Amino acid sequence: MVYEVMVVDDDVATLEVMNLILRRIGYEPHTSRNGLEALDWLRIHCPDLILLDLQMVPIDGWEFLRRLREDPSLHQAPVMLFTARPLFNEEKERADRNVEKVLEKPISPLELKKELTTFFAERK
Repeated sequence: MVYEVMVVDDDVATLEVMNLILRRIGYEPHTSRNGLEALDWLRIHCPDLILLDLQMVPIDGWEFLRRLREDPSLHQAPVMLFTARPLFNEEKERADRNVEKVLEKPISPLELKKELTTFFAERK
């Protein structure tokens, strides 16, 4: 089975790299340039996992998560944060309640493969 992973990030270069890496390590990526676009996509599709950046516009990752969890018309998928900055204490608590894991950018292809393999193995 090939798992579908959605990457939500407003940095085009990051999306391109993640698209390439995910394909090479055996996943089917879908990329979205912002949270609003991703929410629209989730009305129709249900990925196996969402990798979510926090610092985006027009809505940030926290607002994306709030809307995702509150809207029953959206397909609910597990979320991993994918962020370049450390989380503050309040954000760590928020993440503990709302996401599967926090991955730090930059992440090597081997590390990403290990994290995703472990995540999907634990969900079987």
